[in-house]
Amino acid sequence: MHLTFSQSWLPENEPTFHPGVVQIELGDGTLRFQADLKQPKVGTKATAHQQRLWELGDVVELFVQQVDEVGYYEYQIAPNGMMLALHYPDQNAVAAVRRGERKIEEYLSAPPLSAHASETSTGWNASITIPVMGQQGDLIRVSCGRYEYGTGVIPIISSTSPHPVRDFHRAQEWREMILL
Repeated sequence: MHLTFSQSWLPENEPTFHPGVVQIELGDGTLRFQADLKQPKVGTKATAHQQRLWELGDVVELFVQQVDEVGYYEYQIAPNGMMLALHYPDQNAVAAVRRGERKIEEYLSAPPLSAHASETSTGWNASITIPVMGQQGDLIRVSCGRYEYGTGVIPIISSTSPHPVRDFHRAQEWREMILL
């Protein structure tokens, strides 16, 4: 599956928006994610895994949910390869974190099978491989989000899903794939 980033909640992409594409492949019990992100300046202040990467600089996120499940996984990777892996048991968990009633650290999950990030002459690339639960013919939902800080302190936010509002956690708008 080939996906592109956009800002679907806006009438048109912000002038400072930079393109990015994602390739997602399923097979042999794994999901392989590869992102090619264009931007003139890349950076992060992340120094360790399981930090709040979206607050520390550029990051790309992968969301995965089995269609018949209410919980889902979120994997974030920064340009320096630092990772954040989360498992939300349901949407109530996300809402509780947003309201400050729960700490995001309560939802830390096992890291992916493999992950890699590197800067390029036109931006940066990221790849993540995760195990996929389920059987042949099952549906999963996937989405990717992006925080691009560039030279500013306010990130440019984009997603591969057609969200009508700026919220990556709306699983009903994620893309569906069939496990092979």
